[in-house]
Amino acid sequence: MDPEASNSFSTQHHDQFVLTSGASAHKWQCDSPRAILILQHGFGEYAERYVVSHSQLIPKLNAARFEVWALDLWGHGTSPGDRGIVDVEMAVQDHLEMRRRPDTIGLPLFLFGHSLGGLITAASVAENSSYHTNGVILSSPALTEGLPLPAEDLVHLLAYFMPTTQVPTPKASVDDLCSDPDQARLTAEDKSKYKGQISFLVASSALRVARRLWARCDRWTQPTLVIHGTSDSHAQFRLSERLKGDITNF
Repeated sequence: MDPEASNSFSTQHHDQFVLTSGASAHKWQCDSPRAILILQHGFGEYAERYVVSHSQLIPKLNAARFEVWALDLWGHGTSPGDRGIVDVEMAVQDHLEMRRRPDTIGLPLFLFGHSLGGLITAASVAENSSYHTNGVILSSPALTEGLPLPAEDLVHLLAYFMPTTQVPTPKASVDDLCSDPDQARLTAEDKSKYKGQISFLVASSALRVARRLWARCDRWTQPTLVIHGTSDSHAQFRLSERLKGDITNF
């Protein structure tokens, strides 16, 4: 799908709404939908990227009669806030709000999360497994087992005093993030994608969310598919295997 066709598709099928937190959410509708899929993008991304990039996932889902809902994290896409700065704990609450909207009732509901969006989606399911959900798909979820407590306490302290400061870690190249040269080119040329490092707020809140996730995996009852490449150098394949072993309905 070329950019002009993508823009036309997005305009014709696309609607937006605002969540209680102020975050922006999107809805791509289709005729006679057979299910709803809530899509959660990863760090630095935005929902509309899945129209033109990521193999045009949203148009393909619409063609298969899946209505797609998607949240732009704070500091991403059309949501307010400093670029790249998101409280992951708040993002989980936003995701829960999307799941419990009354207009989800009546159709099967599926959840899809990629990278940081995979962590948010997983944490949402573990937080409340009773909400109407028929299945979960996690793509390279950015799971973590945390840090040794002195180091983790320091991250939380730095997040309190300097939340927007970037964590001093090596910057990933576009080629490291994607082995497909066409997708790597689209990523490099995408001016709407945030290409900075994670902040201490992102790191701190993700650590808190992950700790609660691991403690609540026994609440997980939804059928689940986890897709994760064994050579992934950013999200740990080993932790996807751990999640597979910890949840009860895999």
